Amino acid sequence: MTLKPWCGAIFMIGLGVAGHVRAADDGSDAAGKAEMCKHTLCQHDVRVTLKTKDGGTYDHTFDVLPGTVQPFGLAIIAGQALNLEADVTGDTVSNFRAVAVVTHPEKTLTASLEQSPKGDMILSLHNPFDRPLKFDMGIMPLDNDKVLATSSCPIKAGMSSFEMWPGALFQVLLTKPRFVGTTGKAMNCD
Repeated sequence: MTLKPWCGAIFMIGLGVAGHVRAADDGSDAAGKAEMCKHTLCQHDVRVTLKTKDGGTYDHTFDVLPGTVQPFGLAIIAGQALNLEADVTGDTVSNFRAVAVVTHPEKTLTASLEQSPKGDMILSLHNPFDRPLKFDMGIMPLDNDKVLATSSCPIKAGMSSFEMWPGALFQVLLTKPRFVGTTGKAMNCD
């Protein structure tokens, strides 16, 4: 993956109608990064280390990246393990908040994106709620600056789910969180 120059602006990558931000990190635009952090809770000193498909290693520390919680949903960066509290209103899950410590397990989703020794990526999600939970998903491969739509399976109530992809992924985006039924097509992976 070649890092793009900062060029005084934030490099935007779209997913559906939402715009997720991934900032290239060469330190040349502190004002642009400060502006980005006015609009999102930024993450600082994020290290991403991945095995590449050619057998090499991608190892980079970003001084600033957009936060996990975005207006469109959630962005999970390779190597992260997160606790995400959320509120439930009817069939809607919203108001996600990243928390360091789980104090409300009944409403805290856990998520991690890790690379296996073989180089595959594994997304682990735990659903704390009493109903199946489904997200739309997008993946950003390490060697591609585009977000690609991917299938996702519902996470059964109180259970964990594991999604796997070949090759290194920089991040997985989770959008449109919603509860689904327990039978028929509602439980399809699509």
